[in-house]
Amino acid sequence: MKKQTFTVKYKQEGQRLFAVIAETLDISKKQAQAAIDAKHVLVNGKRVWIRRHEVVEGDVVEILIEDQKKPEAKHIGILWQDSDYLVVNKPAYFLTNASDESIEAKLQKQEKNKNICAVHRLDKETSGCVIFAKSAEAKAAMIPMFKGRDIMKIYRAITIGSFPKSWKEIRTDIDGLISTTLVKLLDTKKHASYLELRIETGRTHQIRRHLADKRYPVMGDKKYAGTGNELSIEQPRQMLHAYRLIFNHPKTGKPVRATAPLPGDFKRCLAQMKLR
Repeated sequence: MKKQTFTVKYKQEGQRLFAVIAETLDISKKQAQAAIDAKHVLVNGKRVWIRRHEVVEGDVVEILIEDQKKPEAKHIGILWQDSDYLVVNKPAYFLTNASDESIEAKLQKQEKNKNICAVHRLDKETSGCVIFAKSAEAKAAMIPMFKGRDIMKIYRAITIGSFPKSWKEIRTDIDGLISTTLVKLLDTKKHASYLELRIETGRTHQIRRHLADKRYPVMGDKKYAGTGNELSIEQPRQMLHAYRLIFNHPKTGKPVRATAPLPGDFKRCLAQMKLR
């Protein structure tokens, strides 16, 4: 992501934000509104997504601009499968399900099975391991395992700042529920750190929120990291990867272990930050 910044002029005061962006950047009003809807616009350091927002003289407007072409998912990599389940390596920028362009829809076509359905989900920008069931019955058999915390979910993340070596656990309240993330520091430098994380609970955006709460947000996270770190803004997406899943098969009881290799953009970020 790149950042473009301008200051609202006197003659622009009282105008709608999208109109001022369109005029200043010489783009269409539709494109300007799309940037606001995508939550890529900040006014005076605060993210704005209200369509009717009016600007005042002196407002500092920042627009995050995506400067890299998103990859295509021509073939979904399967990390493990049997007659009931698949564990796949989800690429970034794709929804897990609920879309004609989702990984679920692509898998149904790829495997010629319209019954394939996601058992759980990852954020659109997060890459890595996702479990899919090959039938509604198989999905129903696995859902209690997620509720019972019987699936070990291990992530890798690159974060802003030098993460404290002494911190092994983050335990805070998220949406009224106690949430726990276990942390292993893999490497750290002055400006960034490389972490392995295991979530014992599955709250929405748990890892991203926990790290941001401790002021070590995920590099490239547009929602929780803000725009104050230039290295973070340069990243094409949030540097969070679902690295490994470990669970006992709900039907056979046999252990299943799947690991998703680090994607290219994640490895490039590690190299940029001199982390390993």
